[in-house]
Parts: sequence; C-alpha cells; structure tokens
Amino acid sequence: MKKIFLMWMLVFAAVVSFSSCSDDDESKFDYPMDTLYGTWEVTEIMAGGTWYDVTKYPYDKFAMSMRFNSDGTYYGSGYLGDGGGTYVAEGKNITTYIDGEEYARYTIKSLTSNTAELSMQMDESSINMKARKK
Repeated sequence: MKKIFLMWMLVFAAVVSFSSCSDDDESKFDYPMDTLYGTWEVTEIMAGGTWYDVTKYPYDKFAMSMRFNSDGTYYGSGYLGDGGGTYVAEGKNITTYIDGEEYARYTIKSLTSNTAELSMQMDESSINMKARKK
C-alpha cells in the first residue's frame, strides 16, 4: 500500500510540475517578438482620411522613429520628441512607459518583418501611421 501511495505521489508531483511550466515566461504578443525588435521609421501618417508621406517635404517635419530593443527598452525620436523608456508588448498592443508612467500605446493593424501599420494613442489623441524597419 505504501508503494502504491508513493508511486501516486510521484505521478502527482510530475503532473503538477509539468502543468506549472506554462508559457508565462513567453510573450503574450500576437506576433513574433523578433519582428518587433529594431528601429522603425514612420513613413506615412493619416490626417483627414488622407495618407501623407512624412519622409518628404513639406510633411517631413512630422517624421519620427522608434526603436524597440529585446531587453524591453525603447527609444523614440523626431516630431514627438527624443527620449526613451520601457515597453510592454501584449496582444496587438505595445505600451510605452517613461519613468513608469504610460506615454503612448500603439495598436497594431498589421506587422511584417519590415512594415507596420498602426494607430498610436497619447492621452485623448490618436494617429494612424505606417512605418518601415530600417
């Protein structure tokens, strides 16, 4: 009887240890994280239902880029200012933080290894944009 009890305890311990190894350590991001890492240059923004190329004059004053690093840090530069912080990628969202406070939230509409279409929300404002990886 002791042997059967001991064997069941070992089986139970094995089942518990395997089931507790969930993918909590893995990203809950809807895309491969490697796709996100790198520097993204905004190429177009939408205003009034029209896409504008921000890589060319006269809209180049709205140019911006953001770099997402594999260590959870990011850096943005251009029209919205220069600075960095951290980010969390979850679902279709990338939320950026500066000094622990939410700065901007990007909602991904499409993402490939070198192009993205997304919406960026800051406070009550949002803007649709297209970007390419440098």
